[in-house]
Formats: sequence, C-alpha cells, structure tokens
Amino acid sequence: MRALALAVVAAALAACAGGPPATGLPAVAYSAEQIIETTPGPFRNRLYVDADRERQDASLGGGTVTTVIRRDRGVAWLLVPGRPQYEEVPLEAAASASVEARLAGLARRDVGAAVIDDLPARHYSWHAADGRLAAYSWVTADGITRRAELLADPATGAPAAVIRLQDVRLGPQDPALFELPPGYQRRP
Repeated sequence: MRALALAVVAAALAACAGGPPATGLPAVAYSAEQIIETTPGPFRNRLYVDADRERQDASLGGGTVTTVIRRDRGVAWLLVPGRPQYEEVPLEAAASASVEARLAGLARRDVGAAVIDDLPARHYSWHAADGRLAAYSWVTADGITRRAELLADPATGAPAAVIRLQDVRLGPQDPALFELPPGYQRRP
C-alpha cells in the first residue's frame, strides 16, 4: 500500500508542469518529457496533452505509474502497475499538484519577454496575497508552461520544485492514450 501511495504522489507531481497553465489550457496538443527536480526526486515522466485530456507516465522504482486525467468527463484514473487494474481518483486530487493548482489564487506579474529552449515566451512571477514571491513560470505563445519554479510553501508543506519540459512534440495525440487499456478492471 505504501508503494501505491508513493505512486500516487509521483503521478500527482507529474501534473506539475505541462498540464494546463494558470492562464488556461494549452492551445495545442503535445507530448513531452517532463523533469521534476524536487525532494525526493528527481523524477522523469512522459506527458501527453490534447485539449482537456492528459496522460502522465511517471517512472517510479523501475516501473511506470500512469495517470489519465479526463477533464471532459470529470474523472481521473490511476493505472495500477503490473496489474490490469485501475483506481478512479477524484479529478481534483489528480490535478491538485499541478502548476495550475499551485498558482491558483496567486497574483500574476508579467516579468517580460523571455526565451526558453530557443522559443519566445512570457516570464511571470506569482505572489501570495501578502506579497511573498511563490513561483515563476515561462509560458510559450501556444500556452505550454515550458518551465516553472515553485518555491517551498511552509503553510502547506509543499516542497520547492523546478519543473521543465524537453523533447516537446506538437501535434494531435493518439486518442487511445486517454482511455482505459482493454481488459483493465476497477480495483476492488
């Protein structure tokens, strides 16, 4: 059960970047390798995004933990590693560690134009109501958060994290990526 709990944490951390930025869903479909540098990381994941559907394949302990987020259906599935089973998890829980969730309620300030991975982007700083700096993000014109630096939040215990995307490939994603695999059964 501890391994499954760690898998859920890793999958939730996988949502930290690349998913919908705080300014809305990305304007394009894409896949990318996601690197999350945090405690107890680092983590390397594969991310697939197409409109309001997202899949995160998180590497954990030599295996892969997959989370499928279907905002269009209001559901998220955690695929159990090594078994043809899944757990239905609340959409809010699956997305709770995302950049969007971490930035919700913060004031955004436009730092200015930037270049990230040879692409033009907007650089933003994010501040708490008391003015405390909470995060930075770099968002390309197509709405993809290419990098986020989330500062530790002592109030919630959320650790600091640097999340970045590499090997970003724009284009439609296979719809099967966002469905339960054939033969998978709900975990009892």
